[in-house]
Formats: sequence, structure tokens, C-alpha cells
Amino acid sequence: MREDGIPRSFKLAGHTIKVVTVPVKKWEYGDQILAMWLPGELRIELRRDLEGTHRQQVFLHEAVHAILDCASYHDLSANEDFVDRTSMMLHQMLTTMK
Repeated sequence: MREDGIPRSFKLAGHTIKVVTVPVKKWEYGDQILAMWLPGELRIELRRDLEGTHRQQVFLHEAVHAILDCASYHDLSANEDFVDRTSMMLHQMLTTMK
């Protein structure tokens, strides 16, 4: 686990999902994309320049994609609005638990 609470890996449905940070110079997805879930590689890639709660929110967004895809809810995973709203609620829940 990293200092900011983002794991280096986690398990879903028997699969190990790796979470890696990529230097901005090596980022292949353009300036508008901050992270990417790569289902064929079971990997989430995060741009290294993400920080703080923004980094956590972006990670959770990709983690929700991973959860839905691993549960075979591909239609829901393709719905960016659903994924974004769900990840925002999950982030709020996790950061306010006592």
C-alpha cells in the first residue's frame, strides 16, 4: 500500500489487479486521460503527476471499471457517468469512515 492509500495491487474474482504509476513523459493516452483500466492486462495505470484526493478519486474510478468488468457487467463499465458517480460516492464513503 502506498502512503496515499492507493494499493500496488488488489484481488478481484481470483485475479490480481496491478496498479502502476507512469511518468508523464511515458504517458501514451493524451493529456485529457489521467488513468486507464487495461482489462486485457489486468492493470490500472495512473499518471504519476496525480496527487492527493484527486489521485484517490481517479484510482477509484478505474477500480470501479475493474470491478464491473471482472463481474461481467461490461455494459455498466462502459457507462462513464455511472462509473464516475459510483466512484465519487465510494471515495466519500472511504474517506469519511470512522
